[in-house]
Amino acid sequence: MTARAQRRMLNEVKKNPRVSARDLKKSLAHANISVDESTICKTLNKNGVHGRTPRRKPLLSRKNIAARLKFAKEHLDVPQHDWQKYSVDR
Repeated sequence: MTARAQRRMLNEVKKNPRVSARDLKKSLAHANISVDESTICKTLNKNGVHGRTPRRKPLLSRKNIAARLKFAKEHLDVPQHDWQKYSVDR
């Protein structure tokens, strides 16, 4: 793979980080660059771009649902200015 093809591929990944190796292969084929998907993956890995899927977030348990409901009921009548102390992004 030429340096020019690598730059082109990295620019496409920067524009759209969720693009697949198959889609990159198709877009490079439009530019008359023939590259295998495994070569694309290896080249991206060497340049610090790794394909990883994010971890799944667990669903709320019954205990957490009950605690949230209890908190909400306890704080129904709290004035708006008092919510500053509960804010995460102070």
